[in-house]
Amino acid sequence: MTTNTCGAAALLIMFAIGTLAGEPPQTNAVRSPQLNSRIGPANPRKYTIVQPTDWQNPYLVIRPNGVEVVAKVLPTGRKIVSTDDLQQTLVKLPVRAWPYGRVVAVTDVGIISYPDDVEPIRRNQDAALATLKALRVTVVRWPSA
Repeated sequence: MTTNTCGAAALLIMFAIGTLAGEPPQTNAVRSPQLNSRIGPANPRKYTIVQPTDWQNPYLVIRPNGVEVVAKVLPTGRKIVSTDDLQQTLVKLPVRAWPYGRVVAVTDVGIISYPDDVEPIRRNQDAALATLKALRVTVVRWPSA
């Protein structure tokens, strides 16, 4: 047997032993956290006629310094997080924070203090939308306030 054949055979044996022992095969893919499976799909019948002031699900305000998550279940009602922490923040929200299902409203911050803020807002918006897509969350766009 060649060295490559021996290595492949050893790997196959290790995989078989792990499988027989009831252990799942190892993969390089890391599963990202997901919303609770009890949160159903977005239900437009529950939210399409709702005014922004009456919105019950989380909503996001895209800022130059991160994403503001607004949800009644948060201790202060709102929390600014980095785009890297957005997924974990949404996943940690309880099921009761999602009465309309997997849907969030998204808006950009209404007042831009500096012209240099435009690019960070765009980057944060792109990252937030990618996170929402990964979580299979429907996005309702609101105009800036």
